[in-house]
Parts: sequence; structure tokens; C-alpha cells
Amino acid sequence: MGKFTKEQFELHTQRLSDKPMDWGTFRKQGEYKKEYDRPHVRMIGGSITQVHDEDGCIPAEGFTLSLMMMPPGSVAPSHAHEVEEVFYCLQGQLVGFWEDDDGNVMETTLYPNDLLHSPAGIAHGLRNDTQADALVQVIIGKGRPLKPTYVDPKLAEL
Repeated sequence: MGKFTKEQFELHTQRLSDKPMDWGTFRKQGEYKKEYDRPHVRMIGGSITQVHDEDGCIPAEGFTLSLMMMPPGSVAPSHAHEVEEVFYCLQGQLVGFWEDDDGNVMETTLYPNDLLHSPAGIAHGLRNDTQADALVQVIIGKGRPLKPTYVDPKLAEL
């Protein structure tokens, strides 16, 4: 089973109370469209913004884990990854959706402890249609994911 040190154990412990929400991750998207502005905090693994080995994060082997706050009216726009992604609603209420190549959208309401799993290559996103913040856990099935592809080509440039 192996041996470990107290330092190794502590390195692999994360506390949300010790980490501020980062409004910079999606800042350019928010400048493009106000509803795309949302904060995020990385707990495990690399970022879709290609920031890997971020200070204060647990290095990942096979997946990433972050938390994203979705303020009222905010949107995580349609995007796809080379690997699967899970949105797990922790607090509040969100609309999770998939979008196909023809622009057809399927959506569902996510309440606390509900999740939406998106297989690799399926465009997906989130929207907060309520008047309260929602908190979602985001898991991507690769420790160092590539940048996503977006349905809106302008977002790919950002």
C-alpha cells in the first residue's frame, strides 16, 4: 500500500475556504459577453486555459477538478473537449445543455446533487436562469486538458 509523509498528505488536501474565487479565468469571455463572466477555482489538475501546475493545486494524473460559481444570468457557453466533462451541481439551480452540429439543444435543470455528464466531442454548457448564485463542481477526464472547442468561433480566439 505504500508509505507517505505528513507533508505529502497535506499537499493533497484542499480547502475551498483557503482559496479565493478567480474571476480572471473567464475574464476575456466576460468582456466579449457579460453573461459569460463567472469565477472559478481550481483544486486538482491543469486548466483548459493551458495553465498547468498552478500554485496551490494538487497535481493531477487522470482528471481535473474545479469549482465554478455561476452568478444569476451567467452562461458557460457551448464547448466541447477531447475528453469527457462532468458538471455536478452543489448549490442552487442550473440549466445544463448539449448542442449538436445543427444547433439543436437539449437541456435539463440541475438541482443540488444532480449532474450532467458530457462525452468527448459533445458541445455542452451551463446557464443560471435564477436570481441566486449556483455552485458547480467541474471534472474533466484528463489531468492536462487541451483548450476546448467552442460553438461560437469568436470564443476560440479568446
